Amino acid sequence: MAVLTCVMGTRAAAQSVPVRETLSARVRDSLIAAVLADTNDLELDALSRLPSATALRQTVTLRPTYRRYGVGGIDAAEQSSYASWSARFRRASIRIDMTPVSYSGDTSFTSGRPQVSFGGASPVGGRLDLQFLRADTLRLFAQSASFPGTLPQVDAQALGAVGTSTIDLDAGALGVAARVGVRYAHTQSIGEDGVALSFRGGVEYDPKPSGENSASWRGTTVRGGVGINRISTDGTIGASMEVTKSFADSLGGRNLFPGGGSLMLDARAIRFVGDDGTGFVSVNGFYSKPLGIQRADQPTRLIPIGAFVGVTATGAFPMGALTVLPLVSVIRESSNATAVVNRVSTGLYASGQTASLSLGLAVPVGRFITVTPEVGGAFGSVGQTVTSSFPRRFGRPITRSQSFSDAIRGGWVSLELSVTR
Repeated sequence: MAVLTCVMGTRAAAQSVPVRETLSARVRDSLIAAVLADTNDLELDALSRLPSATALRQTVTLRPTYRRYGVGGIDAAEQSSYASWSARFRRASIRIDMTPVSYSGDTSFTSGRPQVSFGGASPVGGRLDLQFLRADTLRLFAQSASFPGTLPQVDAQALGAVGTSTIDLDAGALGVAARVGVRYAHTQSIGEDGVALSFRGGVEYDPKPSGENSASWRGTTVRGGVGINRISTDGTIGASMEVTKSFADSLGGRNLFPGGGSLMLDARAIRFVGDDGTGFVSVNGFYSKPLGIQRADQPTRLIPIGAFVGVTATGAFPMGALTVLPLVSVIRESSNATAVVNRVSTGLYASGQTASLSLGLAVPVGRFITVTPEVGGAFGSVGQTVTSSFPRRFGRPITRSQSFSDAIRGGWVSLELSVTR
């Protein structure tokens, strides 16, 4: 999504004319503001190539959302309300955000079990992006601990009853430690065809949480990556790779972070459509693999953490003053492990996959306000198989298996209000 911001800015610079103050332009500005809310490091690549803003622009966004999911016989629902303020100056941008959330869900696969309800708020996060030299970006960021900062066992189990990376839940941001960090991106143009190579790195620090309940704590994290983009007035195409490594202990069994690091590969493309180029089609694919994790099986997880791959296609299609916003996403997670204890070999394979569809409609109201209702649905499956092989003195080993396979279904509705000046 960050590439959209970059391309929009590049396109405007190429035209060398001010953006017209039309309803369509304001809807596009609202979409750009939504893109700027992304916390992915890919945005650093985009910021390094944005033209300098000629005036201060501020955006306030409120997005209440209701989600409901079912995994096998387990039901879960949450109500959240994302809130953010962002501002872009000549060579800087700043953003502050948080998400209050209320969650209720089952705690086990036993039918008739009463649901657990709890609530709180995601960390209050803030960041400052500074663009300097010719194509470098420095990001300073910090976040508080979530509210609450730790999760009791029963709340963690409620999340774990539906917890896979393919299901989107804001309640997953509860029980998260505070964090401060810095990231830096250097972009170097190659030739005259709009190709640029970027290098980025960063370091983050989480203060160690206290107490007896569970928390997600990463300790100290270092990261580095490289990316390449080709940007023109008609669109963009690019790819990147990033590696992270965290240094944190298990907190005596309380740490919800699995340890280790990750490898992330990303490829994306955007193409502008329409006579005036205000519409676009975007396709993004990614692959993430955990590296050296020590605690893949967590109480907030239905299946152990594993490799994560997905493809997302989204678009913005102007229809008069309105803009239609469709999205299609297919995501899959899988993990496997083998262990031998007292000559008994045990193997585990787990996977989950979810397809999501959503449709939004951006509606400008007055000079500065955009309202965007959205409705979406998700369906898929999740399962796990554990096989144990017991050796015998004579004959073949005895093999026993245990498994489950459950359907995933759910959906959400949201109503975003964005005010830009």
